Amino acid sequence: MIRRLLLFCLLFACSANALQAQQYDNYRSNLRDKNVRIFSTNLPIVFINVKGQMIQRDSYILARMKIIDNGEGQRNYGDTVAHPTQLADYEGWIALKYRGNTSFSSADKKPYAFRTLASDTLPDDGGAKQKVKLLGMPKDNKWCFIAPWADETMVRDVLAFELERPWMEWVPRTRLCELILDGTYYGVFVLAERVSKGKHRLNLAEPGEVDGDLTGDYHVSVDHGYDAYFTSRYHPWQSLDGSRVANNYYIKYEYEDPSDDEFASLPSMTRATLQRQVNNMEASFMATDWQDPDGGYRKHIDVQSFIDYMLSTEVSMNIDGYRLSTHLYKHSQKRAEQEGLDARWKVTLWDYNLAWGNADYYDGDRTDRWQYELNLNFQGDDCPVPFYWYRMLQDTAYVSALRDRWQQYRQSNHQTERLMATVDSLAALLKQGGAAQRNEQAWGIYGRSYIWPVPYYAEDYDDAVEYMKGWIRQRLLFLDKHLLPPRNIDTEPIAVASGWNADIVAESLPCNSFTSIAVDGSERTFYSAALRSTGGLPLDHLVTSANEGVRYELSPYNANNALSLHNWGDEGTVSFQLPVATSELFVLATSGNGDSRVSVRLNYADGTQTDAGIYTIRDWSVRSYDLQGDEAVTALGNIRRDNNAYSGDNHYCLFDFSIPVDTERQLLSVTFTNVSGAYASIMAFSTVKSENVTDVEDKTAVTFAQRETVRPAIFDLSGMRLKNSRSGLNIVRQADGSVRKVIIRK
Repeated sequence: MIRRLLLFCLLFACSANALQAQQYDNYRSNLRDKNVRIFSTNLPIVFINVKGQMIQRDSYILARMKIIDNGEGQRNYGDTVAHPTQLADYEGWIALKYRGNTSFSSADKKPYAFRTLASDTLPDDGGAKQKVKLLGMPKDNKWCFIAPWADETMVRDVLAFELERPWMEWVPRTRLCELILDGTYYGVFVLAERVSKGKHRLNLAEPGEVDGDLTGDYHVSVDHGYDAYFTSRYHPWQSLDGSRVANNYYIKYEYEDPSDDEFASLPSMTRATLQRQVNNMEASFMATDWQDPDGGYRKHIDVQSFIDYMLSTEVSMNIDGYRLSTHLYKHSQKRAEQEGLDARWKVTLWDYNLAWGNADYYDGDRTDRWQYELNLNFQGDDCPVPFYWYRMLQDTAYVSALRDRWQQYRQSNHQTERLMATVDSLAALLKQGGAAQRNEQAWGIYGRSYIWPVPYYAEDYDDAVEYMKGWIRQRLLFLDKHLLPPRNIDTEPIAVASGWNADIVAESLPCNSFTSIAVDGSERTFYSAALRSTGGLPLDHLVTSANEGVRYELSPYNANNALSLHNWGDEGTVSFQLPVATSELFVLATSGNGDSRVSVRLNYADGTQTDAGIYTIRDWSVRSYDLQGDEAVTALGNIRRDNNAYSGDNHYCLFDFSIPVDTERQLLSVTFTNVSGAYASIMAFSTVKSENVTDVEDKTAVTFAQRETVRPAIFDLSGMRLKNSRSGLNIVRQADGSVRKVIIRK
């Protein structure tokens, strides 16, 4: 017994005499520092010892695992010899292998799958699997370690699961931990339940187990088809109405439970019946009575489950959503009747590492696109979105339920500040005990020139988290705009003091004498209604967006009236006449020579700055059949600067977007940087009227031409000048010498 104890301590001791780590040609780790040590951490520590064996991808090897977890609020120590009384959450044998597709092939830090065992004998050699609890998660024997690599925050998967847990029947439980393999530190991993049939997971029985009923229990995944699969009878759609079908592509369903190698031991018709259950589900969407609440598609799917999956996929812009790692499962009819279950197909979550703005392809970093439209926007991928996600959006009842559910989300754990707090709490777990720092020391993530498919290269961990939070704020605004009832917001234009560098509106002829630059590469620009009423910009300069009725005031047409950024890297700052206190800044803009992408920085009165993210401005040429319903102003014309020729028809547009602003600070200016090859034109700003600011004295409305550019001075009642307004009564002296009283209610 003493000898075995000493041997175990030697296996798991994290000391200078660490055992040899995996070889480069097997693990391809590219660890920047192989000598990182954990002295203490707030996260559980996982020790895995394979005694130098090569870990395989297709077959399990025998390994020993020990998890140190001294409990919530307690420190865990990497030196198990110096701290021999630590609590072992698990200590025993496991079957270990690599897992994942792109998460394996494109990452240096590899993910693992493992089975907990009853002895030191692999199941293939006659050994037994053993169900155990791990770190508070219910008993099972199928587990995995997710390896955050391209995810610089290391919490994207965990975030998606945590947010959706209150809404769906089951989503995987996880625990962040640090992993030491053969004595070498490999960084932060996510110990996770696998999407599998266990009692505490999908709760699936063996097919035919209940009175021989083969109508379930089944679990399949829409995926690449790398493992055994069958194909859908229906090709993917490349239009929302199904008028265009991609006959050269197929939807592939991989066998999960039962897996392909289990069918031989099951009733002979199990495989065929499983396929028939999927076929029946798909066929219900194409039936003439497909919307019938009793006999249509609702008979075959749990609509609420599909809605929750769709919202989770869309709020995170999961680039793999719908088409990869999409797990569908169902119970048998007989079991459902006996146990009060639902026999319809449901969906659960998996694989969100390339979500939350974390992919540089297929618009994965954009906040203003729908992931379900991938087939329409990118028609060359052989793993397309199944047709039924489009079909459901043709059902007004489904869309109405989707909108209602999003409203419930936004009133619960998807409230902006609650969601931000969830991100902060996950990030704090990785920071407070030094795990994020150790992971960076081992891998050198932030110093690398390229990691596929990261779109934003953070300077450090805090920067990575702030990028994700900024992206989420933008995404929430997009979904709110399209899924919530129209907001009853009162907006007011913002006066610009400086920053316009171009005149892009012709108020007289010849055009090149009354403008300074074109909107696109064909020498075309806008014109005033003074030249031609049809397609011209209004004489009073006032514009109301068709989106939410946001009011803008364009600058005078006889002077610079836009910030034009024509080249990649062009930058300009627009300063406001008065500091702006708001939660949301609206921007009116357009683009020529294709869609523009602009990076936005908010500059506050206290001297601080915030990177607000990257925004896309659509190309101004939009034919009627290309209208998306979110254009701010349509049916505008243009005029050529070189020959005064008007456009043949008026199909040009302005667009607007909104930027979240810190309500605790006053905004002085906004800096835009062109990060595309198109021509960006910023033309006006607006803001939500502050609900906590009341003018005691009436003010006379003035136009841009009448406003002064000097900032006001703010004083308290004693006459002391203030840097910013504060709660209570403020005395504001305007640039023209007039004084008004402003009450700030907090």
